[in-house]
Formats: sequence, C-alpha cells, structure tokens
Amino acid sequence: MENIEILEKIGLSEKESSVYLSLLELGVASVDIVAKKAGTKRPTTYLILDSLQKRGLVSMIPRAKKTLYQAESPQVIISDLNRRQELFQRFLPNLLALHNARKEKPAVQLYEGKQAVREIYERILSAKEVEFFSTIRDIVATYPDYPKLLNDQATAGKVIVREFLTRSAEDIAYAKVMQHNENFQQRFAPGKGEFLTDNCLFDGHVVFFSFQPYIFAVVITSQGIYQSLRNLFEYAWQAADEYEKVIKPK
Repeated sequence: MENIEILEKIGLSEKESSVYLSLLELGVASVDIVAKKAGTKRPTTYLILDSLQKRGLVSMIPRAKKTLYQAESPQVIISDLNRRQELFQRFLPNLLALHNARKEKPAVQLYEGKQAVREIYERILSAKEVEFFSTIRDIVATYPDYPKLLNDQATAGKVIVREFLTRSAEDIAYAKVMQHNENFQQRFAPGKGEFLTDNCLFDGHVVFFSFQPYIFAVVITSQGIYQSLRNLFEYAWQAADEYEKVIKPK
C-alpha cells in the first residue's frame, strides 16, 4: 500500500500503480496473470498497460501465441521526473509572469452584510499600518467592540494606526477613552463637517465602508490609487489639529 501511495504522489493512478508493481514483481507476464495479481479486470488491464507503455514504464514482448509484458526499471521514473522538472524550469518564467501580472492587476470587491464587512475590519487588525479618515458613530453602533480591539493591537505594537476624525461629539468622546501612544495617534479636521462613510487605507488596499441605508464595503486593491489617497491623507494629516489642541488635558 505504501508503494502505491508513493507512485500516486508522482503521477500514477491507483490502478496504474497496482499494475506496475504487480508486473515489477512478476517480471514477464501475460495480461491475464497481471490482471489477476493486480486485482483489475482484463479489459481495464489492457488499457492500463497501454498507458504505462506510453510513459516508458512497461514494454511489450510479442510471442507467437500471446503477448507478454515486462516492467521497466523504476529508474525510468526518475528519468521521467527529471525531464519534467527540466521542462517546467524552462517554462517557469512564463508562469511567474502570468502570476505577477495577476497580482498587479487592480481589483474591486464588494462585501455586503454585517458579517462580511466585519471580516474586512478583522483583516485590518493584522495590517502593518492603517490610516482612517472617518467618524466613529456608525462603527460604534454596528461593532461596539471594534475600536478597543484596534486600540489594543496598536498599544501592543502590532499595528500602527492614525485616525483623522471630525469634531463631532461622538468622535471627541471616543478619542477621550482611547490610549494614545506612538502607535495610535488621532487628529481632528480643522473645521466643521462629517464623513458619511468610514474610510481606510491599509497594506495597498483602499476601503470605503457604508452603513446607511444598508451595510456594505468596497475594497479597491490598486497600488496607484492606494498611494494617491495616502498622499492626500498625509496632506490632511499635516493640516489637522493635534489631539492635545482639541481635547485639553484636565
């Protein structure tokens, strides 16, 4: 059984493996004898032997009354694997080019529903750096535990978070209860206004979260769009009011 499993792993089917091993033990044998030892039907054994012949693992020995078959040395398998590896190595650059082209191709994905959108927020917890420009109102109403999870991740040094908030009462109240450190920083828009969506930049992705009239998120994966919006975030961040200026220490 172990030998059959090994042969299956290198490309033979279970029946091909059984027939080849049986013939390897028999040396030279007719179809009837091979079929009996391998436990395969005679017509099926003919087809399998033909397949093994094409792979160079079996040779046919014509006789006056009946045709006999002989298993070739297992070294043939090594030679075949080496030949395939050499062929694959030559073709590998073409495959990698296709793979890289797919990775670099921009993608837009739509996530709908509370659970699907929550999964995007969970991915953000594992990011290296995150920038938010949003108001906290809808996030707290929908995922009340999430702000603290993100703050804890940053405090533990697992992610760097910057949040660009509005001056709404909800945002200010939220900012007051967060732990601020070098990995978790908040600034405020200098004037009045609000964000109607929660917006996030992380690891080459741009995400727009919408909570009204229903919950959905649009994820754009594009290095160009990501970098452009990150540059805009930097401009806004530099012009924003620092936490200490808006929330006076007691």
